[in-house]
Amino acid sequence: MHWRTSKKSLRVAASGATATAALAAFGATGHAAPALSPRNTSLAAVNPAACPWKGASGPRKFDGHGYYKGSCASFAAWAIRTDGRHHRRSPDFLGVAGDWTGAATSAVPHVGDIAQWDPGVHGFGSEGHVAYVVAVDHDGTVTLHEYGYRSAYNDFRPGSLSIRSTSASDPSRYLRF
Repeated sequence: MHWRTSKKSLRVAASGATATAALAAFGATGHAAPALSPRNTSLAAVNPAACPWKGASGPRKFDGHGYYKGSCASFAAWAIRTDGRHHRRSPDFLGVAGDWTGAATSAVPHVGDIAQWDPGVHGFGSEGHVAYVVAVDHDGTVTLHEYGYRSAYNDFRPGSLSIRSTSASDPSRYLRF
């Protein structure tokens, strides 16, 4: 199990908790299970159909913001720029998805956050993955809009929109911009 150093992990270890108790606290991914609150459930005001690079195909071209058109990073950065929320940091020119940093980092998701997976986690390649959080549900799931994730929603095509719900503890972290 991958352990992250945090006050919570130190309390679990200091209490002499068993591996079973640690799994209950952190889940199989080793990330602390997020605590959800009712204020997290509003939907984001992002219309993925308005993405100017939807269905990008052919030779890889840059989007003018530092990312390849149709990539997860390009879509997530576009979503941040157009969601109508106040942001303290620009999502442009941050490098590959696994290198992104936000104005703040959290294990607890909020609508408008970027869900980030470290390189190699859950099958994502050496560049990692990012997705835009459009909803946080009381059942412990988040709804994501993303590119670069092949699913039945997009007929398993790369470079196209996927909408999915997953456990809120699935991403490595959440970034706030």
